[in-house]
Amino acid sequence: MRRSLLKTCAIFLSVLFTVQLATAQSRVIKGVVKDSEGKPLSGVTVKSNGQSTSTNQEGIYELMVSDADNVLSFSSVGLETLQISINKRSTIDAVLLSSSVDLEDVVVVGYGGVKKSDLTGSVATLKGSELNKTPASSVDQLLQGKIPGVQVAISSGQPGAGATIRIRGNSSLSGSNAPLVVVDGFPWGDAGDLKQINPEDIESIEVLKDASSAAIYGSRGANGVIMVTTKKARAGTPRITLNTMNTGSTLSVKPDLWRDGIEEAVYANEAALNGGTPLSQLPYLGEIRSGVYFPSIAELRGLDPNKPKWATNTDWVDLVYRNPFSQNYTLGIDGGSDNTKYSMSGNYYKEEGLAIKNAYDKYTGRLNLDQKINNAISAGTNIILTYTNNTGQNLSAGRTRIFPVYDENGNYFRTSAMDFGNPMAIANEVLNKSKSIDVLGTFFVNVKITDWLQFRSQLSTKYGNSIGDVYEPATVTFRGYENTGFGAINNYNNNELVNENYLTIDKTFKDIHRLNFVGGFSLQNSKTRTSNLQGMNFVNDNLQNENLNSAKTKVLNNGLYASTLHSWFGRANYALLDKYLVTVTGRADGSTKFGENNKWAFFPSAAVAWKINEESFVKDLGIFSELKLRTSYGLTGNQGISPYQTLDRFGSDRYYVGSQNGFMTGFGPGLAGANNEQGLTIVGGLGNKSLKWETTTSYDIGLDIGIMDQRFTLTLDFYNKRTKDLLRTRTISPSSGFDQQWVNDGEINNQGFEFGVNADIIRKEDFNWSLGGNFALNRNRVVAMGESDRVVTGSLIEMVRQNVNHFIVGQPMYTFYGYRSNGIIQSLEQGIEAGLTGGEALPGEIRYVDISGADGTADGTIDPTYDRAVIGDPTPNFIYSFNTSLNYKQFDLSAQFYGVYGNDIFDLQKMTPSRQVQRWTPDNPSDLYPRANNTRGYKASDFFVEDGSFLRLQNVTVGYNFKPGIIKGISNIRVYASGNNLLTITKFNKGFDPEVGLDGINWGNYPRPRAYSLGLTVGF
Repeated sequence: MRRSLLKTCAIFLSVLFTVQLATAQSRVIKGVVKDSEGKPLSGVTVKSNGQSTSTNQEGIYELMVSDADNVLSFSSVGLETLQISINKRSTIDAVLLSSSVDLEDVVVVGYGGVKKSDLTGSVATLKGSELNKTPASSVDQLLQGKIPGVQVAISSGQPGAGATIRIRGNSSLSGSNAPLVVVDGFPWGDAGDLKQINPEDIESIEVLKDASSAAIYGSRGANGVIMVTTKKARAGTPRITLNTMNTGSTLSVKPDLWRDGIEEAVYANEAALNGGTPLSQLPYLGEIRSGVYFPSIAELRGLDPNKPKWATNTDWVDLVYRNPFSQNYTLGIDGGSDNTKYSMSGNYYKEEGLAIKNAYDKYTGRLNLDQKINNAISAGTNIILTYTNNTGQNLSAGRTRIFPVYDENGNYFRTSAMDFGNPMAIANEVLNKSKSIDVLGTFFVNVKITDWLQFRSQLSTKYGNSIGDVYEPATVTFRGYENTGFGAINNYNNNELVNENYLTIDKTFKDIHRLNFVGGFSLQNSKTRTSNLQGMNFVNDNLQNENLNSAKTKVLNNGLYASTLHSWFGRANYALLDKYLVTVTGRADGSTKFGENNKWAFFPSAAVAWKINEESFVKDLGIFSELKLRTSYGLTGNQGISPYQTLDRFGSDRYYVGSQNGFMTGFGPGLAGANNEQGLTIVGGLGNKSLKWETTTSYDIGLDIGIMDQRFTLTLDFYNKRTKDLLRTRTISPSSGFDQQWVNDGEINNQGFEFGVNADIIRKEDFNWSLGGNFALNRNRVVAMGESDRVVTGSLIEMVRQNVNHFIVGQPMYTFYGYRSNGIIQSLEQGIEAGLTGGEALPGEIRYVDISGADGTADGTIDPTYDRAVIGDPTPNFIYSFNTSLNYKQFDLSAQFYGVYGNDIFDLQKMTPSRQVQRWTPDNPSDLYPRANNTRGYKASDFFVEDGSFLRLQNVTVGYNFKPGIIKGISNIRVYASGNNLLTITKFNKGFDPEVGLDGINWGNYPRPRAYSLGLTVGF
């Protein structure tokens, strides 16, 4: 009875279920799938209960579902899978976000690509869509804070300025430290000047950090490689995209200058008096000096009964700086058939500088064309054309407020015949402009010999030409005055030709072994021609530099630099059971830059990786979507010096031969360089036929972790790099007739730790929230420099008559070297006791420390030989950044922070007016800031060294994506607002940006703006 009842119930339920299926109604769901920027996504798989379809080129899909279906699933390679409840809707649109890490993504690694899951080296990837939220004239600026281990220093806010990039620290004393940039397979050159590339044209950027990944570029990979891949042609109906960004900027920090002309005049009188000027000759006494009337302090305050209060109070900050406006427009189109595909774009970028008369214009055009000739052969081209126009110069707003811009005759006001500091005169009368044209053309042919064997031949050329115009009138600048007008035309022409041919084998054996092999050869020719035409002593300024022939004195300099690089290269990637990975790479390079017996060098590397997550004992845990341990070891080289260093060279220099004849030009053996600390010209140019490759040996061990289908990812790397046979200039015996010679001498070590983390905290239909960050710690150390323990480097600082940066064995590169200080002298006895004499021992002066003497103990005197030591380190302890991104329905929000910690800055701008008012006086015995003294000879000391740590709110962007169909014919519309350089937290000198050059010296750089942008993206 019980069995019959169960059987009856089962039959009843089966019938009922069958009736429900039969009566369920089918219907069509439609929609559009887009990315986070509102661009249509083609090829997205849309599924529901076994039924599936794909989106077309416009991102549109249609799918037949039944009332029983309740979820739609959207998935695509490189994007996060999204599930949306149907809820009886007939229209469902979706936005797919980029996956933080997709293991099936193909990563460009040089001469081909590798799936991210199969990488054995340290390679970081950045999507092009992550670069376009910030206004910038150059791509290299946009890399800051995006990739762990990549340091990007932006020391100037001048329009058109680039950035300095380092990957895992500096590894060369005098050679190049910049990573190699490769654009679409073409070795572009050193990073730091990527203005030719429009950020909107970039598909992805890969950074090859360790020897295993960079060794395929051999001699050019010692400092890492940045691979830039531009957008490629795609088949389908034409797609048109318009991107616009308009930006307004302001000074992020107002310069710390005198706000009160009276305080400024009081300080000037006090500084002159303390500097030894007689009381009767102080500047502000209400007397005429050199034909100019200088008011008295009483007159400035309105306390002189015989004269009215001084009326002039010029706000130079308001005159010199402005709130500039910049524009950025990009129009792109792509499409084509299966046989012929195209992608092209045009860009116009106009940036006004914070300083008046500063501007930068850039026009960029790009064409990418792929043609399938037959089933075996395809060909294509990629062409980039860039034109730039840069005008203006850095201007100072630190002029006294007491005097006007113009005199009573309408001429620029000058306090004396030697006053060349009027910024309005410089802005309006000095010519300083440059124009450049750059063309990059790549042409390739692919031949598919078999299913597993291909051949590619690629010919690339890069042409660059620039012209710089300079003219300085005799009444405006010191150089103009010294030469009775100075004009110049500077020409630069560069042409590079690269031919690369290689075979690629990609084959799987018995589903167990997988082999990918690349092998070929490369030939690169580079030629640069320069000319510098100068004219001095002009009759008038009417034609400026357009008629140099009218100058009484003419100087012509020109140069030719040519080099050739031949290479053979090969790389093998082997995978066993898709668990155990091995990569072996080798490259042989021959360069004309080196001696006859040292032209060729071989750079091998090897790497292994273990995909632990593919092991059954890890799979069974159900935790890790990725768990990979990898390690690599290899050699890379550096040839980053100018050609002809193996040869003796001739040069010229100008000599002063008396007031009657002025300067004359002499020619002879050697090349005249900068002056040393004694004011003598440094002469180089002595050849060294034994020059050879600088070689970097690198070791890396890393761990890649992915959890919850890559919703949480973590990458850890520890590395150690040692560079030997350093290419550097060494001081040689004066008896040779030269001061310096290029040699291979010394070692540098870099070791560090870096990690990057990304986490999708919330992933829902209408709300997504992710966090990410990276951290990099690098310890740089000079290990050896031949017979030298300390070498001077960098530029001579006139203020302290010393080169502050030094290379010192056992210390980081560019270490600060100078005197130590201990506050301010409070009495003459204290100054004498400190070992100081003369004016340096007076109260109110800086108290320098007597460190040692000839016998190793303090000897009561301050001596440059024994009393200078390491006083600071410009290298950060670590660099970090973190970011967050939110998406709520059609809204999106992102923010990025960037920080540097533990670096020192040698601050040449330390004594700003806000600190000068805190100066030592008998009534204010400050122990921080010295007395006013206009004849003081400062020493390079730790008095100028300050903490350069900072945390910057780099960017905040808010966007809104309109729903499709609002305007007929438009597939997507996105509007956004962006703020850049919004907030900087630092203890550094008020009024100055703490981000200075890698030498750590604050020269008073062009200020960086705070920018506010409005943008629009429209797809047709």
